[in-house]
Amino acid sequence: MCSIEDDGELRPVKNDSTQSLQEKKCVKCDQPGVVVTRIHDCFCKSCFQVYVIHKFRAAIGKSKLIREGERVLVAFSGGANSAALLHLIQDGLSDRAHRKLRFIPTVLHVDECGVLDVSSDARQELRQKIARVMLKSGFPAYIVDFEQAIDIERKNMGTQNGTDGVSSDSGCLVHDAKDGLSTPAVDASQTNKLRSLVGSVASLTSQEDFVRHLRNQLIVCIVRQMGFSKVLTAECSTRLSIKILTDIAQGRGSQLSLNTAFCDQRNGDVLFVRPVRDLTSKELVMYNTLFEVDSVFIPSITTKTAKDSSIERLTETFVTGLQADFSSTVANIVRTSEKLEPPDLENSQACVFCQSPLDTDVGKASALRAIEYSQRISRAGQNAKSANCHGDDTKCQDKAAGESNCQAPELARSLCYGCRVTLQNFNFEKSSLPNLVRQRSAAKNTSHLLREKISEFLLEDVDS
Repeated sequence: MCSIEDDGELRPVKNDSTQSLQEKKCVKCDQPGVVVTRIHDCFCKSCFQVYVIHKFRAAIGKSKLIREGERVLVAFSGGANSAALLHLIQDGLSDRAHRKLRFIPTVLHVDECGVLDVSSDARQELRQKIARVMLKSGFPAYIVDFEQAIDIERKNMGTQNGTDGVSSDSGCLVHDAKDGLSTPAVDASQTNKLRSLVGSVASLTSQEDFVRHLRNQLIVCIVRQMGFSKVLTAECSTRLSIKILTDIAQGRGSQLSLNTAFCDQRNGDVLFVRPVRDLTSKELVMYNTLFEVDSVFIPSITTKTAKDSSIERLTETFVTGLQADFSSTVANIVRTSEKLEPPDLENSQACVFCQSPLDTDVGKASALRAIEYSQRISRAGQNAKSANCHGDDTKCQDKAAGESNCQAPELARSLCYGCRVTLQNFNFEKSSLPNLVRQRSAAKNTSHLLREKISEFLLEDVDS
């Protein structure tokens, strides 16, 4: 919240420190308060639990997406948000729940330690902690290695409407969490291949974006393999507000409605559902503290880095700092994104990497064409051969350079603008893109060439 002073300057509202938390009363039942969610919203323990559970269940109930008896996959990272989500589901299925949840959950953890410089012993220790937390919930639980995302085959992904199905004997290998204490070590060559792949992405900002979308495609593969159609993720409003500003800065503004909506439908037959999007990270952390919910700290590629090491890291520092003084910051950012109209998924082609609708089919007088022209001119100034990048040939024309700093035209045609930015400086000499991206790009390029061959025989649509 903020106030406008007599001089017209906007200043944050100061917390009233004269009254201690013990002296404040719950806004619902007038009992002594134990937690303050916002400046003046004080709750006792029981009322705070009712408040969190109501927001969680209201989000699921209003959408009516999940049918009674439906099996859903719960994506569990081990952090505070996913631990709170798992506990809320567990509470909603218990006998003490006023109205039980009707779906059947299965928990999945993607082990991303292969991206990090973590020893095999430390990785096994983290897997054990994750396995204990998941098994404590009493739900079926599985662990999958992130290394498998490199070799996902297109036949295991199905089509966007899910008509291809999944081959059960050639899908991703998942480990039962009951075996989490004794799962075999991951093949070192696969781990090195994964690190080389991520290391081929130029900047830390692009690496974060690359890992996130590659993880999502791995989860989609697992969901189809298990016969599910919905994934519950623990993205809260704080995380979504950070993602909104980050996506705008990374050229993914056209995808905001998909990235922050309650339901993300870009993968066709697999829906990503965000049931805790109306709760802040502070509320979820306080919920874990009050009800002793266990979570596991899993490092990421930006752990212990400077606040300006990546766009997402810098945005997180900015949003959380602003939220501390202006408590409506997160809510206003998220509400603004809700006003955006979602793209037409049925009548648009999908990006071969993130599966978002392609946003690069624009006219010549556009910002995208101006950026592309500027990039070609700047490359031509550095290296005459590089002026042919994104030309008619299928390989980089920079023969003298030891590294290829451009994409093959058929790949660039198949990527949305955000993924082009992420992969624009990908080192193709050091590593190759995952199988899934290459296969999708090849299939799309073949379709494009066939359409060009028969274009003269096609009838154009004429408005009546």
